[in-house]
Amino acid sequence: MEREKIRNFTRFIILTGVDFLLIYASYALGMYFRYGLFSLNEPHFFQNGLFFSFFILLSMIFNGVYSIAWSYSSFRDYWVILRGAFIGYAAGFAFGRLMLLAGMDVFTVPFTVATMTFIGATFLIIWSRIFWLTYLFLKIERSGKSLDRILIVGAGDAGTTLVDEITRHPEYGRVVGFVDDSPRKQKKRIRGIPVLGTTEEIMQIVDKYQINRVIIAIPSATSDQMRRIMYRIDRNKVRVQTLPGLTEIIDRKARLGYLRDINIEDLLGREPVEIDKKSLRGYITGKRVLVTGAGGSIGSELCRQIAYLEPKALIILGKGENSIHNIEEELKEKYPDLKVHRVIGDVQDKDRMEFIIATFKPEIIFHAAAHKHVPIMEENPTEAFRVNTLGTYILASIAEKYGCERFVMISTDKAVRPSSIMGVSKRLAEQILKSIARYSKMRIGIVRFGNVLGSRGSVVPKFKKQIENGGPVTVTDPRMTRYFMTIPEAVSLVMQAGAYAKNGDVFVLDMGKPVKISDLARDMITLAGYVPDQEIKIEYIGARPGEKLFEELSLDSEKFDKTPHPKIFRLKDDREFMEGEELKAFIDKMSITIKEHDISEINKIIQQYVPDAIARVKVEIPELGLRKEKK
Repeated sequence: MEREKIRNFTRFIILTGVDFLLIYASYALGMYFRYGLFSLNEPHFFQNGLFFSFFILLSMIFNGVYSIAWSYSSFRDYWVILRGAFIGYAAGFAFGRLMLLAGMDVFTVPFTVATMTFIGATFLIIWSRIFWLTYLFLKIERSGKSLDRILIVGAGDAGTTLVDEITRHPEYGRVVGFVDDSPRKQKKRIRGIPVLGTTEEIMQIVDKYQINRVIIAIPSATSDQMRRIMYRIDRNKVRVQTLPGLTEIIDRKARLGYLRDINIEDLLGREPVEIDKKSLRGYITGKRVLVTGAGGSIGSELCRQIAYLEPKALIILGKGENSIHNIEEELKEKYPDLKVHRVIGDVQDKDRMEFIIATFKPEIIFHAAAHKHVPIMEENPTEAFRVNTLGTYILASIAEKYGCERFVMISTDKAVRPSSIMGVSKRLAEQILKSIARYSKMRIGIVRFGNVLGSRGSVVPKFKKQIENGGPVTVTDPRMTRYFMTIPEAVSLVMQAGAYAKNGDVFVLDMGKPVKISDLARDMITLAGYVPDQEIKIEYIGARPGEKLFEELSLDSEKFDKTPHPKIFRLKDDREFMEGEELKAFIDKMSITIKEHDISEINKIIQQYVPDAIARVKVEIPELGLRKEKK
């Protein structure tokens, strides 16, 4: 620490000494241009120069010029020099005039000389910093530490910000040029960097200028725009990086730390999503918020976005201690002042849930905990109902008992005409919440959406692993389609829907266009640098138990209503749901059936309460004590 203080003090002395000499040189030049060689004969020539230079230097010290880390400087830092020099010039000139009025002809610098000193000093000091940064850049470049020649796609705000960042970090590489499709930017220079052409000419520019890295700096780009750009780049010749979409950049500023290699999410899920931060802060900031399933892909992203909104406390609940530890460590690093409570528990454990809610008294609950894997739940049906259905009832009823203000559950498109046990279990959970909403003061909302890219149950990690192993990539059916959305985008919309939640409302998110799973596989193979069906084969293996070829987001009885957000719709449903006694009877029956693993009774419940369901429990696992279905 002492050594660092000595180094900083030495740096300060050297910089101020050099700047003082530059200011005094500017004064001497001003005197020369004003009086010629006779300036040396002017009375008080030397002392006036020392005095005036000291005034400007002192002003720059107080204005913070010497606390700037110039290796990381931006254009606004040069304004600090200009401001400091101007204040010192004005104060020094005024002090000299006051001395003259007092009858003392000392410390008085003529106006023209003072002005030329200010202009010359500002110019020389700024150029001394530019010279130093240029020297550092050339030193690093000659050392061979970075050989990257960079082409930036997009000469907008993000692209120019990246140029500034890379200029401050010359070890990262050198920006050779921009490409941009805007006609008014062609053949122009931005931050001194030329716009070399359009996106159609990327590969010609890469070859001509020996580019080895392309950065796509368009955070607002849609998936179609990203796809069009990507298909024009030969990834065998050049590395491609991009900035995340706007939903992933909370402060909307481009930084080198955000850069990452292109991935499938960029081609499928970069539709720009605007959220009303004021409405989110209105119901989250300063509140105690509980997130169930907080260690999962959706739950952990909920924690990240909630933490940004400054809740009073964040209670992160999950079954897996490692995942809860990981998200808590991440939150602690980014938000050191946030009060985070780590809680391990199972949502279907009534005693544990009552203790947690009674202890922490959450005012808002985001319920993301669930079993989501369709084929596995076909083999473990009672577990699906125990956690997804009964767990939701237990959590919501206890939350209502302790005066929770708002309860938002993550549901699924698989709850619509369910063909899987997982879908049925989530549909019953929806019905339970709608029933509770009839008598509860708690604002209850249900958000139903499709697949999210990158989640644990997503097909993307599976395809990625198969590609890494050299294939084949297995697709269930060539007709299989799914809706996809990125996790940050989905979570942003879930939280926005939470602001609209009232009496058991079901919200549906605009998932965009459905994507063929076979097309997804081909895109991922191409992104990995292989040729589909030649270097990496695609095999069709048939649909798995409980899977639909096409997903739906609403029932025939449900009608879409608009909300203030264009990507969120409220479903109106006039059907009757379970009343108080009927709900209690249903919960009792379901609890006994799950406890006894009675498959026949489970199927009767499905038939009675979800008549449009295609799914029925078919498996028998004797070692788990499941009863045979009666014929």
